[in-house]
Amino acid sequence: MPTDPHLTGFIERFNRQAYFEAHDVLEELWLKTTGDHRDFYKGLIQTAAVFLKLQQGKPEPAMRLAQRATSHLEKYPPLCERLRVENVLSWLHDVGRGRDLVAEGNPPQLELLDK
Repeated sequence: MPTDPHLTGFIERFNRQAYFEAHDVLEELWLKTTGDHRDFYKGLIQTAAVFLKLQQGKPEPAMRLAQRATSHLEKYPPLCERLRVENVLSWLHDVGRGRDLVAEGNPPQLELLDK
């Protein structure tokens, strides 16, 4: 099954650190999704919001959002829709413990894996 263009658009914007735009692109898909993957998209949208808060120098809201995003994404297997959920969860755990992955100058990059 091909990857939804909303998800590829989200990844492309996330990797450019355009977190607000990434959030917007994926929100379109989330709004029309019912069933199993709705929380997956919601967790990714919240992940973009986490990094937006870090970009804005707001670590406390980022930490709270990271916990919410984690609660959505931890339901999914380590690899979901060709995306490494385990990597995203690792970043969210780091942020939840107070680490600022944006300020460190090496923000995370998402990638789609070949099946």
